Amino acid sequence: MQSAVIAGSMIPSFLIVVLSYDLFAKLEDEKTGFMTAIFLCSIPFFIWTSVFLRMDMLMTFFIFIALYKFFKIYYGIIKNNFYNILMVYFYIIFAILTKGVAGFMVPVITIIIFLILEKRINFLKSIYFFQGILFVCGIIFLWLGIVWLQPEGKEYVSLLLGRETVGRVIKSKAHIKPFYYYLEMLPLLLYPYGILALSSVIYYLKDIKNSKNWNVLEKIGFSWTIMPFIFFSLASGKLDIYLLPIFPGIVLLIVSFIFKNESSKAGKIILQISYLLSIIPIFLNKFFNKENNFYKKILSIPTGILILFLFVSQGATIYNNDFTLKPIITILKNNENERKIFSYRFPDFLNCTNMISKPITEIANQDELNQKIKNKDKVIVIGRNKYENDLKNNSNIRAIYKNKSYCLYIN
Repeated sequence: MQSAVIAGSMIPSFLIVVLSYDLFAKLEDEKTGFMTAIFLCSIPFFIWTSVFLRMDMLMTFFIFIALYKFFKIYYGIIKNNFYNILMVYFYIIFAILTKGVAGFMVPVITIIIFLILEKRINFLKSIYFFQGILFVCGIIFLWLGIVWLQPEGKEYVSLLLGRETVGRVIKSKAHIKPFYYYLEMLPLLLYPYGILALSSVIYYLKDIKNSKNWNVLEKIGFSWTIMPFIFFSLASGKLDIYLLPIFPGIVLLIVSFIFKNESSKAGKIILQISYLLSIIPIFLNKFFNKENNFYKKILSIPTGILILFLFVSQGATIYNNDFTLKPIITILKNNENERKIFSYRFPDFLNCTNMISKPITEIANQDELNQKIKNKDKVIVIGRNKYENDLKNNSNIRAIYKNKSYCLYIN
């Protein structure tokens, strides 16, 4: 499990930060590249998703690397040759296979909007864009066809296309939120840069008529943020983590906004609010920036957050016991061999199979659970607390453990 977290979340998040510095330092300067990277890695929500196994981070990495390649091709940092162009589309394919339709929409929307702002939409021909999209679709349909031919493949493809991809965008059965949900959540998700994020979005939307005067980073940040954000807002199903792919873009937009408005009265007020919200930077700036250097003043915000995170991480043991699967894993490792392990409406728990070195079977409903118990199997059932009533009302099983997120029942 730990190796899966490292490979699926921690390494991708680390590479996103490092390559953000590499790209934006080359497109602007090292100062801008460093600020973008440290802002990104100091967002608590970004840190949190880096230390838990979520496929959203891996998809975000593939989306990022596809756009990273595209912008390097566009600005001549790498050659516009067959190999580099092909890799852009392969990374889009990997993003789609990792999580779904967002892996396609975010990079495609970003590229098109950017080229519109650049007034160079014809550059699509230089990267064989339409052929590339057909190639992406062809590979995805080929993969779906292969899966379709496997045992129970038809049901899996139907589930994948119906509920897990198109269903989440058009008519989700879960996580249904209003159109403005992400707008409300943005300040919290991007803490301590939430006020800066909203201000930068409003500023650049109002300034769109002057987009021809924007610099490179402003155009990239706007393209990577606004239309993908609208796409996610229009989707029926909404979870906070779905916005992760636009984090590099919106951080770039924030950095651009800060540099452009450092001398304006409104810019100073917004920056001061961010200081007050994050608290620690006020003291860092007072003791370590007596000359009141603007760059040091800005960097005190992410530095303060990282210091705060180090202190908070000391409470990880309490958090693990109350909110994570760690105590559950310990119990299951000590479970007698003849008791079968089932996850009730909790398919993600199947990822823990290797960690406990025992097979786990998913149960989708109470009838299936009752059938297992009628077979006189000794069972241990793990479920999320939101479905605990299903287990609690079953007279054939009893609770043996519960924390703030999960519960365990046996017969």
